[in-house]
Amino acid sequence: MKMREKTHELPFHVVKRDTMPFWKSMTIRIVAVVAALLLCSVLSVFMINANPFEFIETMIDGVLGSSRRLWKFAKDASVLLCIALAVTPAFRMRFWNIGAEGQTLIGALASVGVAYYLGDHVPNGPLLILMFVASILAGAIWGCVPAIFKAKWNTNETLFTLMMNYVASGLVAYFLLLWTPSGSSVLGALSVGHLPVIGHEYLL
Repeated sequence: MKMREKTHELPFHVVKRDTMPFWKSMTIRIVAVVAALLLCSVLSVFMINANPFEFIETMIDGVLGSSRRLWKFAKDASVLLCIALAVTPAFRMRFWNIGAEGQTLIGALASVGVAYYLGDHVPNGPLLILMFVASILAGAIWGCVPAIFKAKWNTNETLFTLMMNYVASGLVAYFLLLWTPSGSSVLGALSVGHLPVIGHEYLL
């Protein structure tokens, strides 16, 4: 007598959600933001005995309290949005690229390297183009490494790209030590490779 094969069903199933109305989508986002503020307020009361309303006021003032703070917020947010946009195609293809930080660091390192070594020999206009191209190529090459390993040896791209973030951080630290003989690891602002001022200094 053949024994029946037992099937184990998961306690839940993940299915694709139907198209959601705009009002419902916006309501979920607003509720999520309000819930996050409430949670942070509760934590502030228990952890540092702070007034929750003052906590929220301080947080908002830290972002929108002055034109300089607002500009810094917009600058940081735009960088994060560009990084998110860059990794979206990989996520859409079910490849979990967690190495955006490393690719950004390597791109920035290549750009600064071009400015550091060629800044005194190339006019500012061509130098900016070289910095731009170098950052794109370096970030793309860094992203190709886990892609090649995934295609050839079917490695786990999540772990691979995550570990490469640490390698990128190490390379940045090494070149900072190389470029700062004093050992301060603080390169400071370079005198070359600056974008022109267009209308206002905040557009730099």
